[in-house]
Amino acid sequence: PCLLKKAHQPTLRSTMLQHYFLPAARALSKQRGYAALNTLGLAIGLAAALLIFLYVRDEWSFDRHHPYADQTYRMAWGVELPSGENFAFPATPAGWDDYLKATYPGVTAIGGYDAQGMPTTLRNTAKDKIVLTEDIIWAEAGLLDILSVPILRSSDPAQPLGAVNSILLSERAANRLFGEDDPVGQTLSVSHTWSTRGQKIDLMVTGVFRNLPSNTHIRPDYIANILSLKAITPQLENQLHTSMGAGDSDFFAQTLFVCQDPAQIPRIQADLQQRASEIIARFDPQAKAKPVVIPIREAHFDQQIDWATDHRSANRRYIGIFVGIALLILLVACINYVNLATARSVSRAKEIGLRKAVGGQRTQLFVQFMLESALLAGLAMISAILLVSVLLPAFNTLTDKTFGLSHVFNGATIAAAGGIALLVTLLAGSYPAFYLSGFQPAAVLKGRFAFRPGANRFRQFLTTVQFAVAVTLMVGAAVVVRQLDFMRNSKLNEAGKQILSIRYGGFAGPATDAQFGRFKAMLAQDLGLDAVTLANHLPRLDFFGPIDMPMQFPQVNAEQRQWFQLNGDFDFPKTFQFKLLAGRDFDHNRPADSSAVLLNETAVRALGLTPAEAVGQTIIRPAIAISYGPPDSTQAPVSGQVIGVVEDFPYRSMRHQISPLAVAPKPHLIDRIIHIRLDARDIGSRIAAIETTWRKIFPDYGFDYWFVDEEFGRMYANETQVAALAKQFSMLAIFLACMGLYGLAAFLAKQRTREIGIRKSLGASNLQVLALFLRSFAPTLLAACCLGIPLALVLSRRWLQNFEYQIPLSIGLFAGAVLAVALLTALTVGYESLKAARTNPVQALAGE
Repeated sequence: PCLLKKAHQPTLRSTMLQHYFLPAARALSKQRGYAALNTLGLAIGLAAALLIFLYVRDEWSFDRHHPYADQTYRMAWGVELPSGENFAFPATPAGWDDYLKATYPGVTAIGGYDAQGMPTTLRNTAKDKIVLTEDIIWAEAGLLDILSVPILRSSDPAQPLGAVNSILLSERAANRLFGEDDPVGQTLSVSHTWSTRGQKIDLMVTGVFRNLPSNTHIRPDYIANILSLKAITPQLENQLHTSMGAGDSDFFAQTLFVCQDPAQIPRIQADLQQRASEIIARFDPQAKAKPVVIPIREAHFDQQIDWATDHRSANRRYIGIFVGIALLILLVACINYVNLATARSVSRAKEIGLRKAVGGQRTQLFVQFMLESALLAGLAMISAILLVSVLLPAFNTLTDKTFGLSHVFNGATIAAAGGIALLVTLLAGSYPAFYLSGFQPAAVLKGRFAFRPGANRFRQFLTTVQFAVAVTLMVGAAVVVRQLDFMRNSKLNEAGKQILSIRYGGFAGPATDAQFGRFKAMLAQDLGLDAVTLANHLPRLDFFGPIDMPMQFPQVNAEQRQWFQLNGDFDFPKTFQFKLLAGRDFDHNRPADSSAVLLNETAVRALGLTPAEAVGQTIIRPAIAISYGPPDSTQAPVSGQVIGVVEDFPYRSMRHQISPLAVAPKPHLIDRIIHIRLDARDIGSRIAAIETTWRKIFPDYGFDYWFVDEEFGRMYANETQVAALAKQFSMLAIFLACMGLYGLAAFLAKQRTREIGIRKSLGASNLQVLALFLRSFAPTLLAACCLGIPLALVLSRRWLQNFEYQIPLSIGLFAGAVLAVALLTALTVGYESLKAARTNPVQALAGE
């Protein structure tokens, strides 16, 4: 018996292959058009799901590759000003980490670094190569034990950052400064406004590390030993270990620590809160301090603190939106499959009837049809993976990621692809398999087969859901795109593509002020550029520090107001073309204007005045524009006049209301950017000429520029990304819906061939036949709109709540989406309908 059993095993396998796989493959090969259409639809849907899977997986994997990722924490310092304004920065007194390690046994490793927002100038003197960058940190050597920094080569592999005057470069940075030469052992000259106090220090390159991955929020290209700054700050080493924030000369650093006992974190938080409250009370009793301790894995999603100035915080809500879009596209693709599979069942009815008549069981037929679905899903997934590989560069551009083929063909992605294919097989294949395997052989073989009313209604329901999804995505994409356009096209950004911004960083003081004067004069004389100003960095990004100061208007009342002030030179309003509502602009020929201000409309309303009444009012404020804390008591306040009122403009993102604002004609001491208004013609040659002039006046400093329009793009980077993805994927969902609609129209045309022949033989025109088909889809489209529009309205309103200034949700917006879907439906159905209508009625009645 054992031998007999073994002898029959190959026969059983071949029988299974013969009864299931071969019929499934043969059925698909006989209906190549159906198989191609369904495979393409599934492949597109699966490719979209895989791309979003890559994106979401990358977002959720942020900072999880560090050696102690689950036990690593960061500290920050938050402050609430008396005005109610809140701000926070990711630095704390440098000695706090030493205090934690000495006080709490669970803290096993500490490390800190200093990173300034202003750019640092690095110069390879040997090659006369200058780089201006913000991607540099001044780090303690212990930081490399906490963060994952893969060293490729080093003069001291055991302690690559051990030497005092050492600096590590990423591969990208090494190529930028040294080209093909080996940078290890070479010297760089480095200077920074604050870190080196404008002085140049020499650092030796002691190592090169692999470019850090995109899924880490601390991603410098240059890591310098912080003790290199001892030449500038002799007490630095002592300050790094003892600064507790109570003294005026304390050093603040961005600190990370490893805590093996998470239960101690609440105690650490309470301890630091008490210390912070005592410290802030000494400087400003009305302000409130709040230290923040956060797991490093959460830093990427923190919307309150920008933990790294070169990194954009993610919004979990938007990740949920992307996942929702992926699921909706998969739903549309699955509905396509179900509709096409049930629609083509008429062509397989006799096959099913015969197989049942000769003893075929429903279970066997169900398995066969599920195998067909699995084969289609497998082909679709292979096609989807190839499609994703081709689309990766475009997707990287869209999402600002660095995905490669290794991300597509790794175990996690392949497993996800297999899981999605299995899910699609079960969701999309189960109903058609159940439906087809349930045909009654007697009715089919007698030629009395017809679709049951329930099957037709279910197919119409699925089509309704499909188009409701398309309408929802189309309206949602339109709302996001229009809101983004509304935010970007503000008064400040009207000519954003023409206003060139140049970093005026790395240097300050009377000497460079004189250099700026010469630079500005040369631009006017040689290039005819007279709209040039030295002003604040605009627009004000959300993580920038506050620019408020106390102001008084004694002719109105004695109240002290904590208002914002933008600083620039006399040409600031002219460069940005602020619209005057009353009064005049700053005048170079009036020395008294150096203490004058312009107010915006909101400030005038807060004073209870009209624009005309506000002109001439006295304003008293500190002599120096400050960022935080009480005014410098050694300098007397400045008394000036309000000489004009300008129209409100959003100088911050539209997540904030426009606040009362004063514009002063004196550049800020620290926040200094050169803005130049260019003619729209020949911008490229103008920039080249400006750079030539720059190198004549500032030979030691890099030329780094951007356009104001680009800065608005960075301000709304998350929204821009959502808009782009929503736009692309909504078009994809509509395309998939049209594919399914085309398949259904083709099936209906074939099913009603004889009816069309009869109608045409009785005199019906092609347009009448077309109208007949369109009428059959009109109720489905109407139901989809009734379902999709309210859903889109609710979702749009919820999303718009994130902004103080919103676009109106007009009827035209929804009508346009409905009209677009209706037009696409008409084109899709109309093509196949006209094709059927133009068939010779004789051939149609003959069944040819």
